[in-house]
Amino acid sequence: MTAYLRDRQLRRCCDAFDQVSADAPTLCAGWSAHDLAIHLWTLKHDPLGWPGIAIPALAATATRRADRIRHRWSYAELVARLRAEPGAIACMPLDRFEGHRHALGEYFVHTQDVVRANGVDQEKPGSSLEDALWLRVQVAARQLYRRRIKGLVLESTDGRSAHVTGGATKTVVSGAPSELMCWVYGRQGVAAVTVRR
Repeated sequence: MTAYLRDRQLRRCCDAFDQVSADAPTLCAGWSAHDLAIHLWTLKHDPLGWPGIAIPALAATATRRADRIRHRWSYAELVARLRAEPGAIACMPLDRFEGHRHALGEYFVHTQDVVRANGVDQEKPGSSLEDALWLRVQVAARQLYRRRIKGLVLESTDGRSAHVTGGATKTVVSGAPSELMCWVYGRQGVAAVTVRR
């Protein structure tokens, strides 16, 4: 089921790309919609580009490889290629053990990067997507905030809660799982959440 949600979210991300121009802004500072589409293509197809995404010393290599993609296909062609594929992401081979939720989260957040930066209408997430994102956001929060925020608790609007980092409760973030995803992935300025400290 989550693989289906993942693939559907990739298509929704491509729908968002189709509604904006290549140079449209995104919530990723300094990145256009075209840059974001290239990022997704790199994650799916270019192992030599992966290290430069995470390691600043290798960023120049990633930039050169991204430029090759930019010159090989137009923005529209690249989005069409992404749309024609399943949502599996090559640099996340262990994602299947998490039920494909890592890739689902990647596509969901990048969809938000496009639609929220450009005022694009989007369908409200259904309960099955919210449930899958709830499971993903807990894992992501542990990975991203383990050393940054002690005692972090996430609360879903349906009453579920998770204490995601060690220590006594100090910070509680409440919202729909889809909004918690935006907050956890650094889009705090647009996430419809409540933070209590």
